Amino acid sequence: MRDKHPPLYLLTGIILGILAGLLIAYVILPVSYAYTTPDTLSSSQKQVYASLIGRAYLYEADSGRAFSRLALLQESDLNSALVAQAQQLVAAGGDTESARGLALLAAEVNQTNLVITPLVQITEQSTSITETPDAVTATSTPNPTEGSPTATQPTATLFFTLTPRPSATSSPTQGAPYQMVSQSGDCAKNDKGALLIVNVLDSDGNGIPGVKIEISLPNGGSEDFYTGLYPEINNGYADYTMDANTTYTIRVGSDGQPVTGLQVPQCTGSDGKSYTVDLVLTFKQQ
Repeated sequence: MRDKHPPLYLLTGIILGILAGLLIAYVILPVSYAYTTPDTLSSSQKQVYASLIGRAYLYEADSGRAFSRLALLQESDLNSALVAQAQQLVAAGGDTESARGLALLAAEVNQTNLVITPLVQITEQSTSITETPDAVTATSTPNPTEGSPTATQPTATLFFTLTPRPSATSSPTQGAPYQMVSQSGDCAKNDKGALLIVNVLDSDGNGIPGVKIEISLPNGGSEDFYTGLYPEINNGYADYTMDANTTYTIRVGSDGQPVTGLQVPQCTGSDGKSYTVDLVLTFKQQ
């Protein structure tokens, strides 16, 4: 009777062929992508790509170029993607300039007439002394008092130049100070905990995105958060989750005056019990 089982060497050959194919495909001759488009990148690489666009936008203030680059990602909801990534960068203590640029771009999706002006980058340059016969050789001039020659030496001059960079503002300038115009507690209950809500407005009452808010921490450090991450609420809106047992100090803008003694407010319900609520601060550019 003939054995119906296949020869063992055939099974061994198949296994060795599969292993050899995997070795060639993943080790010896792996697939190499070139000249591909950003929409084919992995999720993490897409975030790196968008972060670079956000930083470039902050320094170039060129929305047309920024949105043409972002269009290559082919995001179905660009605004939500930009807001989410900006929040992740801030929460993780990442590149704040990229987060700020992404927040501004997210705001511009809904507010197409948003205008930002470049931040100022101070670049220090020094000029070198060029040695020429006239510059190196001492020049003798008569001294009216002593009659002896005086040697004149060349001097080096240090120059400073100003180069435009983005200062994130809407129509007013970022350097104008912000002053607190109102402070109140919002007794409406929410499921997010007690929030510090900051609204930053220009002199016309419009929200300003991309404004840095510095808040103190119990351990003596500080954190930064930015307006413009929730353009669906207001371009000048920002919030921070507060601890009921902590007293905070905040500064709005780089030149703002510190606001101290901020604590979670409390309201009393119909049952006579107190509960923590949001603290709402409004700052306006003067």
